[in-house]
Amino acid sequence: MSRAAPRSSGVAPAEVPDANEPSGLDPALALELPRFNWGAFFIPPLWGLAHGQWPAILFLPAWVFVDNMIRKGGTTTVWAVAIGWGMLAVTVALQAVFATHANQIGYSRVAHRMSVGEFARRERVWAAVGAATLLVMVAWIVMFLARG
Repeated sequence: MSRAAPRSSGVAPAEVPDANEPSGLDPALALELPRFNWGAFFIPPLWGLAHGQWPAILFLPAWVFVDNMIRKGGTTTVWAVAIGWGMLAVTVALQAVFATHANQIGYSRVAHRMSVGEFARRERVWAAVGAATLLVMVAWIVMFLARG
């Protein structure tokens, strides 16, 4: 039996983005973006929602779980505290991975209306707000723990 050759529809196949290119962006643009997004690292739920990445909200229950497991160390078992510290390490590692890819993800959503320089400036504001938020949270935690 002979097989018929596949017919050409006259339409070029869609270009598949290279797996090594972040978010399928042009490699030259990807090199211009900062490699790490501090705003996405410090406040991933807020950054994610503002940039259309709603799964970042899942960092919130992860932090609540970590807080509950570690803070109640005196009333729970050693295993619960160990799980809490392990979850802390996993959560921070996942936030670092998220922040590593955040610029490519975020820029791919606004590339049609914003230059790389404009995007980088906007993300520096997010980094400053994230750092300030982190400092306020740390100060609040220290005051809470100092009160006993």
